[in-house]
Amino acid sequence: MSMNINTNMMTAYFPKAGYKMGIEKKKLSGTKDTEHTFAEAQKTQNAGGGFVLHISNEQDGEAIGAMCGADHSVTVYKPKDFDAANPVYKVKIWDEDGNATERMVDVSKVDPRNSDYIDMFAYSSHLTATGKCPNAQSAFTSSAMNQHGMDETSYQDLFQQRNWVNQLADAMQTQYAAGNIEGYLRYKPFWDFLTK
Repeated sequence: MSMNINTNMMTAYFPKAGYKMGIEKKKLSGTKDTEHTFAEAQKTQNAGGGFVLHISNEQDGEAIGAMCGADHSVTVYKPKDFDAANPVYKVKIWDEDGNATERMVDVSKVDPRNSDYIDMFAYSSHLTATGKCPNAQSAFTSSAMNQHGMDETSYQDLFQQRNWVNQLADAMQTQYAAGNIEGYLRYKPFWDFLTK
């Protein structure tokens, strides 16, 4: 299983082979050989402002998707009691003050033509993590960036219902009109999955 992390709507991919988020030890500059987990390092490095990226932990479970915007972060967790026949994920959303909201998302009931960013991020993270549509999460977050710009998606935008299929079509059209066929083709597998 791979883990995708989106920071300010840019995606970084981690390899499938045995990579465990939250276990990697990292030394922070300026500390005297003190080791911190990756999550602690992120929180420490960004304590003065900006985003905090939340990842896997014992309480919430394995993170299958994490992203940050200018005033929020979202993480999709696969709970310890996860049942593939009933794919319900825990999603935590943090505002710019660090206040967390939790939501359980049954991805089998997400309607890409009428859902909010949170449900759709959980759905696309599920599709990527299970291999059903490996580029779903990056195509989804990129299409949102196409609408709002690099850092323009706000905390309030996360809760607005949208037709994500239409938004994906708009992003594809933007790439095509610009002559960026490679960009257009990056969206196509997700488009094909959603419209089959």
